[in-house]
Amino acid sequence: MAEPLLELSRVTKSFGSTRALSDVSLRVQPGEVHVLAGGNGAGKSTLIRILSGAITDFEGELRVSGTPTRFRDPSGATRAGIATIHQELSLVPELSVTDNLFLGERRALLAPWRENQGSDRARELLAAVGLELDPARGVESLSLPERQLVEIARALRHAARVLVLDEPTSSLSEPETQALFLRIDELARQGKGIVFISHRMDEIFRIGSRVSVLRDGSLVHSGPPNELDRERLVELMVGRTLETAPAATATSGAGEPLLTLRRFGARTAERPPSFEDVSLTLTPGEIVGLAGLQGSGASELLLALFDGSALELEGEVSRQGARYDPEGPEHALASGVCYLAADRKASVLPELRISENATLSNLGFYSRFGFVARVRELEDTKAASRGLALVASGPEARTGSLSGGNQQKVALTRCFLAKPQVLLLDDPTRGIDVAAKTDVHAWIRKQCGTGSGVLVASTDLDELVGLCHRILVFFRGRVRAEVSGARASSARLLALCMGAEDDAA
Repeated sequence: MAEPLLELSRVTKSFGSTRALSDVSLRVQPGEVHVLAGGNGAGKSTLIRILSGAITDFEGELRVSGTPTRFRDPSGATRAGIATIHQELSLVPELSVTDNLFLGERRALLAPWRENQGSDRARELLAAVGLELDPARGVESLSLPERQLVEIARALRHAARVLVLDEPTSSLSEPETQALFLRIDELARQGKGIVFISHRMDEIFRIGSRVSVLRDGSLVHSGPPNELDRERLVELMVGRTLETAPAATATSGAGEPLLTLRRFGARTAERPPSFEDVSLTLTPGEIVGLAGLQGSGASELLLALFDGSALELEGEVSRQGARYDPEGPEHALASGVCYLAADRKASVLPELRISENATLSNLGFYSRFGFVARVRELEDTKAASRGLALVASGPEARTGSLSGGNQQKVALTRCFLAKPQVLLLDDPTRGIDVAAKTDVHAWIRKQCGTGSGVLVASTDLDELVGLCHRILVFFRGRVRAEVSGARASSARLLALCMGAEDDAA
């Protein structure tokens, strides 16, 4: 067997009295896609930070190509050939692709031949990941999959031998995910070592040549994926078996509609419509799914219903029979409409305590004469987060200290304490583990049990099939089909999302 590109031996890391990693040993071989699986808070983030040089004080040994190594900072990991591509991408949107690829290097801006040389090298790097685009383009004009590949190209510029990919598909559609997998397969054939972090079962078995499972900071399994099935993998990740929730059944549609859209559309002065001619009705207790590829209009619709202040809106929207103008977040919350963004950075403030984040959308209820009623805030946060199985030392813990999945639960707690009648959820389980996803689904169903209605967009089509009473499929800004009941399947939804005709209609 070839010498490992990367090897961890008995690595242990504690934060105060909390042990994040305990005696973890694993290795990454050349040409291997090593999947790192585990629930939120299992220790994956800590391990990634050690590999990236962000954490330097740990017990145990790290070896790179057989040489014992201890990074002083992230630049040390880069020099050693380890590149980490985080879930939240680090490109600078205002700069060009070329500038992002060579960020940090001193360039002779007054020497045109140097600029041309940089563009040529940029094209080579982009070609290596299958991207054909003008390197002078601004990053802000790129799609999310293109940005993901630019990040990988930047890693290749540093001659990275090990790529650590943290939830790289969390915001990608199925076709975009498959395209990324082709690039990963090619990099593995070139002898690169890939550490791939994912919560999606199908991805783990599709892309992995080895699967290592962390639970509560300890390595509980490491081996080829054919040694596992889905049920066993879930059991290893969460330490117990999970009951499968029943698929959603149709509601009666009784009661006055909570939200009604008639030929609703949105555009900006510079761009074509984000979506147009959308008509739908949301009734109490109903979960309506919105399926579509990135840019199809599903996510854009949710945001426009919460904050359409920067958009030119068309058509009509009503809340319980009265006209509703989505003028901005303050007006939406006052109207009983709450929104959860797909980007976690837009949903929580990491520097605030859990309780402070949880009450952000309903501060008027928790304030009097300009002072926040802290006791009530803490009590309500505890009660609401308990229903989501939030793992934290307490409501006064800093939100930024939590794992990504638990930060997502804080964002959902904020939605609950806003006491909304209409919930707009964009990819609510993005980047969270199987057990946490089950908790979130149960929470959503519970909200509907109180008479609320939910519009939910998701990149996980299986999630929509299992959770929603009916699903609207978006294609190029328009609703292409409505699917419900036995007619709903992820395969059918994907075909519709990609523009196929609805043969079952």
